[in-house]
Amino acid sequence: MKAKRYAGVGQRLIGDPANTVYGDPRGQGPDAFSESSGLSGSDSLPILCELMLSFIISHSSEKMDDDKVPDSRDGVATRTLGDILSVLEEHARQIETLAAANKQLEGRNTALEERCKALDRKSESLGRSCDMLEVRCSSLERSIQVLKKGINWRHSAPEIPRSHWIEQGHDEEYADYMDEMISYIKHDTMRIRSGEVNEVCDCLDNENQFAVLHDYALLPHFQELSDAIQVSSGIRSIVIDNIEMRPSALSILFPQRWRVKLNHALEKLTWIGGDLIPSDIQAADLLIESIIKNQAIKTAVLDSCFDQNGANGCRALSTLIKCGRPLRVDFCENGLSGIDDVAAALATNPQLEKLCITGNQLNDSDAELIAHALKQNTNLQALHLDGNNITSTGLKKMIEAIYDPSSLSAMESCNHTCWVDCDVHYAGGNYIGIAPQQRRRLKLYKMLSARHEGGSNARHLNAELGEGAFSTKLVPRVLECIEQYSTATDHRFGATHRFGATTPLSLYFELMKSWKMPELYERGTFEGK
Repeated sequence: MKAKRYAGVGQRLIGDPANTVYGDPRGQGPDAFSESSGLSGSDSLPILCELMLSFIISHSSEKMDDDKVPDSRDGVATRTLGDILSVLEEHARQIETLAAANKQLEGRNTALEERCKALDRKSESLGRSCDMLEVRCSSLERSIQVLKKGINWRHSAPEIPRSHWIEQGHDEEYADYMDEMISYIKHDTMRIRSGEVNEVCDCLDNENQFAVLHDYALLPHFQELSDAIQVSSGIRSIVIDNIEMRPSALSILFPQRWRVKLNHALEKLTWIGGDLIPSDIQAADLLIESIIKNQAIKTAVLDSCFDQNGANGCRALSTLIKCGRPLRVDFCENGLSGIDDVAAALATNPQLEKLCITGNQLNDSDAELIAHALKQNTNLQALHLDGNNITSTGLKKMIEAIYDPSSLSAMESCNHTCWVDCDVHYAGGNYIGIAPQQRRRLKLYKMLSARHEGGSNARHLNAELGEGAFSTKLVPRVLECIEQYSTATDHRFGATHRFGATTPLSLYFELMKSWKMPELYERGTFEGK
């Protein structure tokens, strides 16, 4: 059957099946085929291809004949190409159904994950609330105990005779000053008890005075002051300056649960060590813990408190930064250097609003770490770095974190929220009193103005936005933004200022002369088509 079919095909193609390559009874081979057909060897090549194609089609037809299967009526059902396509279409529909079901499951899974995250946040919030309530309860219990003892309160701390200071090896001038200071502490204690004192407790503020050294005779007076602060609802700020605080004094002013965190009216704690804070790691940790636990404290001034062997200022500062609530921190003259932990904490975008770390030992490497962190931070509003060992190299890194005109994307990734004091000429554009969004706009306008001086705006925009139709559609939006981005409003005074030496009209002229105007009108995109 096969031989007849092939012979028939050959006969239809060349006229004489006897001369085909498949049957050569005379033994003449391909040459005879060429001669009998009147074709050369090159002319016979297409015919050979046709023969091979005919063979493949015939073989496929026979294969389909072999695939015939009996139907339920003892007939024969042939699997045609249409049947195969129908099966494939059915499989495609099943795949689409499964894909839709999978997408729905993914959506449900995402929703469940979001719900779990929300529950975790709620659990954390409830945990913090519980901690605050426990602290509040402890504070009230302590206040009750103090009030019970103070029903008939009177200042019970013993007087310290002048001779005591002389016996301790101090001179007459120091003795005079200590008499004055103790009198001041007693006076403030009585006024706090009576509710007459103003918002600031500054009887321990010893700025520019004698350094008050530790003495056990002072402890009863510290105790009276601590008890008064405990029951006060008016003290907003405590200032401790240039007074040596050993653990015995700390345990009174800030006992086990530290009174600082028990007074919920306290908003600011100022502690200036003056090299008189002992290098006690536990005491330093307790001080930081007290600030963190007291949710009312909004400003912590800790100057010259950690420039000691053993008291790690970087660790203390990074802990404060990550406290989880809005806070303003002054951390001056604490010997900070190698601030990897501090920079890492800033990069987590904490709620820290202000950080003053002037007068430390930061170098260019530290400045680079801070610059990298600033690009990931949108909450810090002010950073003070004056008085460190940062050179022009480090300052350049800081400025690039705020203003990087190398490209639109680089400018977009800059920090637009933080004012930095090392940027003395405001090259970064994070002007005080201007909102972050307006700062970003001013920087973009400044970049376009700088490029305008070299007439390179079109070249840069083509490189950054591309040459396609999509970038052409952006042209009206870019032109629209030029005027908007050239001005900003200072929210402190309500005044509107124009920035940049280049006028918007000059930028309009440059861009309309050289950037995509023919393409814009050809596509009709100027009207948003």
